[in-house]
Amino acid sequence: MEDRDSKGRFKKGNSLGGQSTGRPKKNYSIPDILKRIGEEEGTVSGKSKLDVIMYKVYQFALEGKPWAVQFIADRTEGKAKEFKEVINKTEPIQVMVIDDSMDSK
Repeated sequence: MEDRDSKGRFKKGNSLGGQSTGRPKKNYSIPDILKRIGEEEGTVSGKSKLDVIMYKVYQFALEGKPWAVQFIADRTEGKAKEFKEVINKTEPIQVMVIDDSMDSK
């Protein structure tokens, strides 16, 4: 246990303690890469790839595709909040009933 201090924590500078170093550096995470690709020119008219995709989503919505309508609504109006009713009962939960009458025979 020479890698740890007296409280059991990894000592500073120990490479064994945290194999994961957290979020990748800027431009190496998947969202960063996707954003960068989306900003690239996608058509001859100079629109970005992201613009081209969003126009296509609108086209699908106008054709009546429910997923496209939902996609646009979620991003323009915000997702609808989901509510769940929780009933808090104070009586004990019955897990199993054992019939004693069988043992006495």
